[in-house]
Amino acid sequence: MKKFIATLLVSLLVGPLLGMSKKDLKVKEHDSMHMIVMVDRDSTGQVVGGGLCTAYAIGPHTLLTANHCNDPYTNAVYIDSSQDDVHENRAMSYTVSRQFDHEDHMLLDVSGVYFKDYVPLSAATKVPIQGGHFYFWGNPAGIKNQYREGVVMGQMPFKTDPDIDVTGNVLYTLTGPVIGGDSGSSIFNMKGERIAIVTYGMDEGAIIGVFPIQFTQAQIDKSLQDVVPETPLVRPLAPTPDPGLGIF
Repeated sequence: MKKFIATLLVSLLVGPLLGMSKKDLKVKEHDSMHMIVMVDRDSTGQVVGGGLCTAYAIGPHTLLTANHCNDPYTNAVYIDSSQDDVHENRAMSYTVSRQFDHEDHMLLDVSGVYFKDYVPLSAATKVPIQGGHFYFWGNPAGIKNQYREGVVMGQMPFKTDPDIDVTGNVLYTLTGPVIGGDSGSSIFNMKGERIAIVTYGMDEGAIIGVFPIQFTQAQIDKSLQDVVPETPLVRPLAPTPDPGLGIF
């Protein structure tokens, strides 16, 4: 079975919010979805690495996405910008700080931005249930705002993967399709509860692989704070290529 990490490589508690109908909640979920790009530039400003992913706002300045979308050589993220504008350095970027749950999930606390629409995350997040239906929006191949539905297939043992930071031993499987750019998409059950984040596309994207969300409430609360440290990250002179990102 072939598998790939569903990042685009270029050459919870969510349940119905208080007083909100399921229809309104679905609109809120949709409007909390964003396309993000993190790129690695050399000393001349040329892009030498990076990737495009999907992220969902969980607070006024906090995004939830996949850990493998992270570029450790930058502290900036581009939000809802075109790939050409990012590549040519014409788009605005925002400074971020990060929290990880070591199940391939990442919280980005974004400085200088306000997300009007967001769906909160809590430590009491649901997990996929076999036979349950789900839906999500993503940005496959950089095509914005694409909706899909499917069914939770089950789960399988998971050992290790050198490309991602995962400490657990269970991989949940869901019906696809999913392709590069969908990584980081929040997946919701039919009650509107967040149950997973897209990590893998297996068998050419026919199967989605996800891990349980394991953030502590302390991590979530810290990411929801207002202050982001302005600490620039410096790229090493001879970096080791990151197989999880490739060239943007």
